[in-house]
Amino acid sequence: MIEWLYGLRNLGIKLGLDNIRGLLRLLAHPERSYRIAHVAGTNGKGSVSAMIDSMLAASGVRSGMFTSPHLIRPNERIRIAGEDIGSAELDARLRQMRELIARGRADGTLEVHPSFFEVMTASALETFRRHELEAAVLEVGLGGRLDATNAVEPDVSVVVSVGLDHTKTLGATLELIAAEKGGIVKPGRPLVCGAVQQRALDVLRGICEKRGARWIDARLAARLTRDDGDGFTLRTAHGEYRDLRLGLDGRFQIDNARVALAAFELLMETMGRSPQPQAVRRGLADVRWAGRLQRIAGGPETADLLLDAAHNPAGLRGLVTYLRERPPASPVLLFGATSGKPLEQLLGPLSEHCDTIVMTRPPVERGIETAELLRIAGPRFSTVEAVDDPAAALGRARELAGARGTVLVTGSLYLVGEILGVIEGSDGPGPVAL
Repeated sequence: MIEWLYGLRNLGIKLGLDNIRGLLRLLAHPERSYRIAHVAGTNGKGSVSAMIDSMLAASGVRSGMFTSPHLIRPNERIRIAGEDIGSAELDARLRQMRELIARGRADGTLEVHPSFFEVMTASALETFRRHELEAAVLEVGLGGRLDATNAVEPDVSVVVSVGLDHTKTLGATLELIAAEKGGIVKPGRPLVCGAVQQRALDVLRGICEKRGARWIDARLAARLTRDDGDGFTLRTAHGEYRDLRLGLDGRFQIDNARVALAAFELLMETMGRSPQPQAVRRGLADVRWAGRLQRIAGGPETADLLLDAAHNPAGLRGLVTYLRERPPASPVLLFGATSGKPLEQLLGPLSEHCDTIVMTRPPVERGIETAELLRIAGPRFSTVEAVDDPAAALGRARELAGARGTVLVTGSLYLVGEILGVIEGSDGPGPVAL
């Protein structure tokens, strides 16, 4: 069934809700069986989703999480009680989807065949119902308004951040992108917002006013009252959460935690539960999110790895801040990107921390050829090499870094996933840019 799923890549990205709504009708609306937090954002939405899910688990709530894209295998997109869906169960869900789609295409319920992402979204929502979960956290795939996940009626909506990315699809200004992300706001349901730009905030506030949705500024709802490097404290209307520590690296993750905590508290309220400080503390400490400032120790003769999925200027700022605060030893940059990215804005700041770059091509259709990268990277780095195959590029970068050095892998989530697969020796089907 994985081959059938991967064959749907040829259908591309389909923005719009008619298809997914038809598929959910055929499933008798599994999304109505549990509470939902719906998370959008240019950057940070995956981390915030993982934090909410981890705090729910620490609070004794059986929860699920749907995220995208995957790093190595599609199972990662659907998590139940902290574990990836098993291959046998995923196969069963995909088989169910194929049969439903055939029926829907025959009787006219589905005008066109659902895409890869629509099938995975419906599979996740059905899986969560079958496991009788109490709550689910859904990460938006692209934008928000026309994303397949927006077919649900969440109890809490979240916009973590607004920045310039996917501008060809979402619009070329902060206002247009904010409007797309604000499309997840539902009448009468609260929106937790972590965006900071006034232009974006004005748009999102306006959407909330028109839809009668409660506006919640995460910076006010979860105030940072202490951050001394040994832990931090957040204060909300529910009380004070002291001595918090995060399982994710990066100072910017504290701001993500404020968004996550505000959303988590609201979701707990909908279930008639009170958030407990010890559960919040444990949930934030236990959270894991692969490919985000992830360190992998090398062997005695092998360089360490630092992997981060930064792929736009806003994401890169967090990475550069981290490099400034915790500079890695003898870093060699292993870089790849997908089309449409502002390469000058990505490679310029990275060249201040790395003298050597090994360029490669992420293993997706939109991966940029190394020849195009060379034009931007050539003048900025002392040593520039191109190795098209990511596995071979990793080997060369480790040679250049030496046994005591570090290879920094960034520029594309798909490249990070491919490198993680190489490290694990995985035979997974690989990344999908959907």
